[in-house]
Amino acid sequence: MAEDQELTQPHKAQLEPSLQQRTSNTYRSAEHSQALLSGLVSLRDSSILFDVVLVVEEKPIEAHRILLAASCDYFRGMFAGGLREMEQEEVHIHGISYNAMCKILNFIYTSELELSVNSVQETLAAACQLQIPEVIKFCCDFLMSWVDEENILDVYRLADHYDLRHLSDQLDSYILKNFAAFSRTQVYRQLPLQKVYSLLSSNRLEVNYEFEVYDGALFYHYSPEQLETDQVSLMEPLKLLETVRFPLMEPQILQRLHDKLSPCPLKDTVADALMYHKNECLQPMLQSSQTQLRSEFQCVVGFGGMHSTPSIVLSDQAKYLNPLLGEWRHFTAALAPRMSNQGIAVLNNFVYLIGGDNNVSGFRAESRCWSSLCVVLVPIQRDLTTKKSGFIVDFQEFVCIMLQKLI
Repeated sequence: MAEDQELTQPHKAQLEPSLQQRTSNTYRSAEHSQALLSGLVSLRDSSILFDVVLVVEEKPIEAHRILLAASCDYFRGMFAGGLREMEQEEVHIHGISYNAMCKILNFIYTSELELSVNSVQETLAAACQLQIPEVIKFCCDFLMSWVDEENILDVYRLADHYDLRHLSDQLDSYILKNFAAFSRTQVYRQLPLQKVYSLLSSNRLEVNYEFEVYDGALFYHYSPEQLETDQVSLMEPLKLLETVRFPLMEPQILQRLHDKLSPCPLKDTVADALMYHKNECLQPMLQSSQTQLRSEFQCVVGFGGMHSTPSIVLSDQAKYLNPLLGEWRHFTAALAPRMSNQGIAVLNNFVYLIGGDNNVSGFRAESRCWSSLCVVLVPIQRDLTTKKSGFIVDFQEFVCIMLQKLI
């Protein structure tokens, strides 16, 4: 018998790990969570192990208490926070529709959420009350997929009512991207003034020309027909015109606008913008929020250099590295100089190429043109008074002062 018992028992192998081997390991199943959900769905479909009944709009919905508690803070506080609902077999849920609760529970069991135009609002309300971030996000995504100029105000109201900052930001982005067309609609004029002011002040506002922002500011107060027939009074300053960056307009447009205006504060603002263009060499010192380009896009730029084949030739090419595409692109710049071995500096969105094989030039981002600059190089140790109308750049051993040309 002893011999038979020894034959039937499995032999325990003596595993002796080497010094280089790990004595234990941890494995993770990628299918486990989905298999667990599938098992819970099977229990629900078979009405097995239900231990709580949710009563919504006087209609019962059976569920598993532990799954509800694990799904969101609302049910966790209800079933694991020491409240009386911990012992109740029936729990009444108020403020949520029966259909919305069914969709929420189906999401909890399956991770799937079906939304429609007719159900999204009540589902969003339920998700906000139950504090389920994933469902809230799906509802917001669905709303954004349907948003247009006809319903955008209603979606804004939903975002404000439920304090959905992310949804409100997405709506702002929609307007910023479609501003030229949206600003001509009646819905645009129904937005709160402070909201429009914020949008027009944004660097993310997508316009081809700054004059479109000027038109947009006027469209809030006047219809396109009134603007086309000059039924506009600008004697009193309009709040939204503060957002227009007049120095970014072309000088010709500014001059026509200046000639058209009667004496008023706006005419003075336009005159200041004209002076900005006339004092090109002083522009680095005249930078303000009004002169900043409407863009949050940053990139690396390259200028000049030399071609080594077939012979050494200076280049006037200008390129920028597009971080979204990951490749270099050419861009045109009027009067681009041919140079190499130059020093380079960027300040207030002005690129300065100093020294090298072709003296000194400066590049203005807003107009994409080059201009020759007069410079004086002085040692750093020398005292510099504020009497000189200049802009100082520190380059190791020298200070470069950009002076206005006298010619």
